[in-house]
Amino acid sequence: MSSLEKRAWLALWSMLPPYIVYFAILLLWPRLTAGFLDAFLVLAATATVHAIAYIVGLAFVRHRERGEPLQEDERDRAIDGRATRAAYFMLLTGMIVVGMVMPFTRSGWDVVNAALLVIVLGEAMRSVLIIVGYRRPRLAY
Repeated sequence: MSSLEKRAWLALWSMLPPYIVYFAILLLWPRLTAGFLDAFLVLAATATVHAIAYIVGLAFVRHRERGEPLQEDERDRAIDGRATRAAYFMLLTGMIVVGMVMPFTRSGWDVVNAALLVIVLGEAMRSVLIIVGYRRPRLAY
């Protein structure tokens, strides 16, 4: 498995579980985030879990790859470029909805959580497309 593919798996598995729990709390137990401080603490806890999982995972990946330089070739750059481009357009579309449409009907934490959801989905999409790019053989990029 390529080092860049490992990093895409790490990004996906360190991000999705904490944010799935976060959005499940918002949907199933909205009273836990009723006040500003409560909502902020739940969001901060989620971001902290995500950051710790990623940092620990990255340290583990780097430890296993000790002595091997991280090298990219044209295929790696093409896979990353395609994934980034697709995720960018998804992110752009979502943020237009969040920033230009939602403020007319919603405000506060509704807009914040919608923006966070779009960002998480964009990053997840990028990681998934990188993984698919390494798993599915293509003749040209």
